[in-house]
Amino acid sequence: MLNIFRKKRKKITDDILGILTFYESSKLDESYWNVDRKINSVNELVEFYMYNNSDGINKNQKELILAIEKKYTEIIDSIEIFINEKINKIDSNSEYISIRKNLDVNFINVPENPTELEKWELNLVEKKGFANYEIQIENWIPIDLGISA
Repeated sequence: MLNIFRKKRKKITDDILGILTFYESSKLDESYWNVDRKINSVNELVEFYMYNNSDGINKNQKELILAIEKKYTEIIDSIEIFINEKINKIDSNSEYISIRKNLDVNFINVPENPTELEKWELNLVEKKGFANYEIQIENWIPIDLGISA
């Protein structure tokens, strides 16, 4: 059955990233482009959200996505240590969380202007549970953690 109420989304094809889909801003969030990319180190498709207008993403965003894919395995251990240190400060009896064993990559946010600090956000979700871990990354170092259920 044809859904006449479904809004057609703008799509563009990037020669390296593939098909990007545009999502217009709402009252709750900004406009963004979405692309699913296979990151070999996590052996799964990862959703990237790139905040930008309907004209498309910029060169810095594209370069950052490719750098994240390349450097992900190099920084995942430091992210895991960072998460566990932050959680241990709140609850010293908490069990150690292994990103590879306990969490899946939910999505990665790339801001409109990542700048030379290469700011981005990694969102992880529990494989068995409901918690989301939002890790702010700057210059390839985790700097902030938010946890929601």
